[in-house]
Amino acid sequence: MRRAKLLWTWGEVLAEVPWLRERLEAFADVTVAHPAPAELAGRLAGHDVLVPRLSHTIDEPLLAAAALRLIGTPSTGSDHIDVAAAARRGIPVVRIKDDRALLDSIQSTAELAWLLVLSCVRNLRAATAHVLRGRWEAGEVRGHELIGRTLGIVGHGRLGTMVGRFGKAFRMKVLAADPAGVDDPRIEAVGLEELLRRSDVVTLHVHLTEATRRLIGPREFALMKPGAVLVNTSRGGVVDEAALLDALAAGRLAAAGLDVIDGERDPKRADSPLLRYAAAHDNLVITPHVGGCTFEAQAKAFTHFADKLRRAWEALGPIAKG
Repeated sequence: MRRAKLLWTWGEVLAEVPWLRERLEAFADVTVAHPAPAELAGRLAGHDVLVPRLSHTIDEPLLAAAALRLIGTPSTGSDHIDVAAAARRGIPVVRIKDDRALLDSIQSTAELAWLLVLSCVRNLRAATAHVLRGRWEAGEVRGHELIGRTLGIVGHGRLGTMVGRFGKAFRMKVLAADPAGVDDPRIEAVGLEELLRRSDVVTLHVHLTEATRRLIGPREFALMKPGAVLVNTSRGGVVDEAALLDALAAGRLAAAGLDVIDGERDPKRADSPLLRYAAAHDNLVITPHVGGCTFEAQAKAFTHFADKLRRAWEALGPIAKG
């Protein structure tokens, strides 16, 4: 069948995973480009397959202006792609969201979540800033142990399960809230409200849907223990960020660790109240959505994704004439 014309925006991964280009070029003529989000539409001419970055927004206007036959994202989340709009145009979207065998071998996001937990409870930002100011007084930046404390996991799927194991390794009491149930006798299944009331550390591991948008808002923060910690590595929209800032500023939350923020693909994100707060306060740790961004995770995920993208292209068949 005809070779695909692929616009590939993850050039650094091609350099790091030497066998990946060969897999892609087995079925496609590959153009590597790194367009800014506002420039993507202008680069699509002559391409029928697109693999955008998470910073790109693939919406109805862009799809209407392009002649794409296939879109792929080497990620579990796809909120940067209007999947419904693509479906209306007959454009399949290839994802790795449900590829459990692959995903079970990757725990980088869970590890990042635990890094944020430890950074928050041990005041890592404050301790680092303390040293950089020329100070060396450990008592001024004391934190807390995790042993004996309660970890609350919201969403006990793949990542929530991994984080629960970390909590158990640190000898914590572990609770989990998940509408689908909790299949682990070592974990106490509870409702969200009870979890918030009892937990010293709350971690979020849910997909962003209309049901989970702003799942954690003013009411939920009011339910949480004074001095609790919140960690979010799922999607920024799961948390009401204004309510989060209120809870941090009022001291109801001791700290928060975020790998995601709402509107993170917006070029004006530097004006985010969250980022402004973090610049002036040590009790908010923010990383740039790096949960799945490790050399090992990307090598596994992109290799699997490239083969899946090829199969999807071959399944499309020839372009209908007429």
